[in-house]
Amino acid sequence: MRKRNSIRLNDPRIFTVLILSVMSVLPGMAPAQTVSSQDDWDHARMRLRIREHVDSDLGMTGPQREQLMENFDNCIRHGMTADQIQALFPAEGGRGSEWADHMLAMQTHVLGLVDDNLPVDLMMEKILEGRTKHVSPGLVGRVLEQTRHNVRYSWGIMMGAMEGGVHGPRTDSGLHEANCEFARCLWDGLTEQGLDQLQDRARLRARDGSCSMDELVAAAQAATQFAHHGIDHDQAIHVAGEALHAGYSAAEMRTMGYMMMSGHGMEGHRSEMMDHMHEWIGEGMSMDEMTRCMMEGGWMGPADMMGAGGHHDMDSMGWSGPGHDGDMHGDGHDHGGMGGGGHDDGGMGGGGDDGGHNGGGHL
Repeated sequence: MRKRNSIRLNDPRIFTVLILSVMSVLPGMAPAQTVSSQDDWDHARMRLRIREHVDSDLGMTGPQREQLMENFDNCIRHGMTADQIQALFPAEGGRGSEWADHMLAMQTHVLGLVDDNLPVDLMMEKILEGRTKHVSPGLVGRVLEQTRHNVRYSWGIMMGAMEGGVHGPRTDSGLHEANCEFARCLWDGLTEQGLDQLQDRARLRARDGSCSMDELVAAAQAATQFAHHGIDHDQAIHVAGEALHAGYSAAEMRTMGYMMMSGHGMEGHRSEMMDHMHEWIGEGMSMDEMTRCMMEGGWMGPADMMGAGGHHDMDSMGWSGPGHDGDMHGDGHDHGGMGGGGHDDGGMGGGGDDGGHNGGGHL
């Protein structure tokens, strides 16, 4: 009687078979290739988990399943991180065809930016925030559509500014960070027209070679802070534009935003503060001089002073331009929504779509 061929568990042939099996599911790689990195293994395992989750959802259609997996492969090709991919392919949540349509729409918004080499950080923040706050998928989709528009519009502003002589960031990551900051300002209530006007002032300043993208970002942030704290939008843009044109640094303009944020008194007093700040900018006052005037006018007190020498270090306020903390307002408060406006209408209200604002609005 012939002996039956057997394979022991420690037989190297088993390991080879396993490698070939895993590699066969990696996008764009032949089964005979070897695993090149830990990332390849992680992506393979993630793909298997997502495929299992998709296949177990009996409510999905065949085309939906295949499109979801095609989108996953596209994420891998573009080098998206595991955290980003898992946010786009959640293991928990709804099931069925309608849920799959929402996921596909969300992925389309994100991949549309990725395909154009535009940053998706802000969009990913909104996806995660919407999920944390249990916002309806339909509302998340509309927020992502607005965010995608803001990122694209901001990119155009940046390119126009650099064509006009504004010094741009030296790295792709710097460009992406600045792009996200402009998009945040638009979400928080800055209008496209206002951003256009600030770009014009930056191009004027750039004639002597003294304007960088960081100054333009800081002017947009200051204008957004002014408007957020009750100043008329047009006046906020005008004053921030004057500071930009007058040669104030990015740190100084962020300090102006902090001054408006921390100023005491009723809303009417803030308008008076803004008028005085406009005059001080015209006189070329330093931040120390402005601070002294603010204290003499009763708008600020010792408790509002930050840092050595009474300087207002805006970096510690989450406006460390480009890039600030998870609070979209930069003032350390929870305003109840994604973006400016301070409205709690399901968690994702932006700067408002009335009055010319380009935020997410009351969706």
